[in-house]
Amino acid sequence: MIKKIPNLISLARLLMIPVVFWCVLVDLYLFATLLIIVIAISDLLDGFLARYLNAETELGSYLDAVADKAFVISIFTLIGVLDLLPIFLIIVVISRDILIIGYFAIASLTNEEITFKPLFISKFNTFFVFILIIVTFADNLDKVNLQAIKYYLTPIVMATTLLSLLSYITLWLYKEESK
Repeated sequence: MIKKIPNLISLARLLMIPVVFWCVLVDLYLFATLLIIVIAISDLLDGFLARYLNAETELGSYLDAVADKAFVISIFTLIGVLDLLPIFLIIVVISRDILIIGYFAIASLTNEEITFKPLFISKFNTFFVFILIIVTFADNLDKVNLQAIKYYLTPIVMATTLLSLLSYITLWLYKEESK
């Protein structure tokens, strides 16, 4: 049972997404921000626990990837609808995750051997994406002004997102050439 904890954490992360949406839509930005912090911590925690408990599974790698992509795509869609960040950033971040999902879906359908080990740059990108999401929602709290932090985080997220996407594309193309 203890080895299932990382998968349960990933599943809980998926289930928290609609709760975050509801909090934002009814102007409970403090609760939304706190839930987003919990989601970010749980993303670190499930991977750590999977390694620590020697409980890394194929299901767990899929669940973690799905939870991450579902969270980022849905939250950035919400951020875009609410006009909280520049639209070009929203498009780039969402497009990256859709392209990654698309690649893995096609690879899976064609029975190509795939692994769900994120690249280092992607982990770096995920860190900054989560920080930007937290700052963006916290910026909507009363008496909090995080515009300067958003200003500096935006190009960092843009750069790490593009670098991550280019790294994946290079990896995929290199993998095809080596066949």
